[in-house]
Amino acid sequence: MNTYRFRFNNGKKTSTILFWFFTTLLTITLTTTGLMENSHPLFPPWLLLIFLPLTLVAIYQLFKVASERKSTEIISVSKEGFTSLYFGSVLFSEIHSIRVPIWQMALFGGLQQDYYKKTDVDTPYLEFSITTRDGKTLNWVLNEWGGLYNSEEEFSIFFTFLTVLTDQLYQLYYINEPYNSYLKILDEKGSWEKQ
Repeated sequence: MNTYRFRFNNGKKTSTILFWFFTTLLTITLTTTGLMENSHPLFPPWLLLIFLPLTLVAIYQLFKVASERKSTEIISVSKEGFTSLYFGSVLFSEIHSIRVPIWQMALFGGLQQDYYKKTDVDTPYLEFSITTRDGKTLNWVLNEWGGLYNSEEEFSIFFTFLTVLTDQLYQLYYINEPYNSYLKILDEKGSWEKQ
């Protein structure tokens, strides 16, 4: 039984992060305005006693909620399927579809890391998804070159798991057929669906 351990961005609490982000911006703006225009009649000094603690709470909540998006995953692969610490057990025969963002990945000829270093474009967070027959979707969001939620080594571990997974599906459904160029079973769009 092979085991893969990595961290990933679970993609949850996006609306909560946006709320605390804009709350932080608003409270910082009001606190700064209150400090600079201390004698202004719209901003009496006692308002700073309200805005300064609110600013600190908003900053704390923003970092707290952002850190909750980082999850640690441990996946154990057996002959029949795999068990995920985050999503539970999945049999290979239950997997209905897979989506891999192959056009964004440098491993498959996507944009290289140097491109992102030379431009203002943020490095992409790649979303990988597996849908089971009962409609359950497993999503892992990782950065190929490492970042806030995972390291480059952790992406490599996840990619090894993905390679093992697609190899198992190939052996289950296509053993006598030539394999595709992307992880044996994926089409040119990075998709696979059980026929």
